[in-house]
Amino acid sequence: MINHLSIRNFKCFEALSLPLAPLTLMTGFNAAGKSTALQTLLLLAQAIRQGGRSRLLPLNGELTHLGSPGDVVREGGIPEVLLGVRNADAQIDWKMVPEDRQSGHTLTIKQIEWKAGSDPLVVVPINNETELAYLLPKDPPALVQNLLNNLKETMFLSAVRAGAEDVFPSFEVPEPVWGDVGIQGEYATWWFEKLMDEEIDSLRLHPSDSALILRRQFNAWAGDLFPGAQANARRLGSTGLVQLELRNHDADKWRRPANIGYGLSYAFPILVAGLIARPGQILVIDSPEAHLHPMGQSKIGAFLAMLAASGVQVILETHSDHVLSGVRLAIQRGVLNPTQAAIHFFNPRPRYAADPAHVVSPQIDKNGNFSEWPGGFFDQAEKDLAKLAGWN
Repeated sequence: MINHLSIRNFKCFEALSLPLAPLTLMTGFNAAGKSTALQTLLLLAQAIRQGGRSRLLPLNGELTHLGSPGDVVREGGIPEVLLGVRNADAQIDWKMVPEDRQSGHTLTIKQIEWKAGSDPLVVVPINNETELAYLLPKDPPALVQNLLNNLKETMFLSAVRAGAEDVFPSFEVPEPVWGDVGIQGEYATWWFEKLMDEEIDSLRLHPSDSALILRRQFNAWAGDLFPGAQANARRLGSTGLVQLELRNHDADKWRRPANIGYGLSYAFPILVAGLIARPGQILVIDSPEAHLHPMGQSKIGAFLAMLAASGVQVILETHSDHVLSGVRLAIQRGVLNPTQAAIHFFNPRPRYAADPAHVVSPQIDKNGNFSEWPGGFFDQAEKDLAKLAGWN
């Protein structure tokens, strides 16, 4: 599990040291830096996936598309970006500059620093003759390699998903990242068809169904969000396409997703990715609440808390108080230990000494209560109701 992100001179952050937990929830004001924090992780993950031996770090790829160096190097700051990750056993930092103007959409890596266990910190300047892949130390210690492998296996599901399509594609690569449903969820149906009669991790068993078969467990967890919901998938001959079918009751006919609604279509890849993810994998989800009824939002929060308790590292960006409530209830019920959850609230970037801190991290206890409620932290409903009631 990655337990820390380090960011310096990247977009809105002069410096940020952000703890991560088995379940990390990022929320807060719009344009305050939540997505930037996630993009740090995604940028490094996609670069490791791309491989190659170059001093240039691509800013655009399959997981995130950030534009040019001018879009990511913090305005008015030192033109050197630091991005780093660590876990309990190792850490690695990359220092980069917008040096190579001909490449246009890359940063140039100037230095890599890594540390494995109790070994001394290793600092390696990068130049054209350095025998290093652009992100990877040559023959790194096993603990550092494990950290890099963990990054490489990151899955990301964006707020914009494939939705109610009739058919979905198959992977064109021979060995895709395990469980990677695509940033729009476009490969979730492929994984579901491939594995729907296989067993899942027993720690993700729904209390209403003792069968470990993927399709049974999907139907059980989907039933929490949409009572009676079920899914089926089938390959369409030799076309390479996979068809998804949904229904709301076992007596109903299978229907096209467009005739069921966006809620189930948007939740489908979350449930599939979560149920098939390997322990230790990182699952990043932007807006898990999209197109869900408040009840469904609370239930998806509880589902994601269960995933974190089962060994999947879950990182969320959300504006939903219902998702947060689902997590809090899971903690209260003992599904997730409060030490396994981190909540980060992002304020607008401070410009004056009196401004609130950029990131505030309320602590949560075993009853689901928070140590503090910063202004703007899921308090809008109370504010609006107070105005409606005529309270000052």
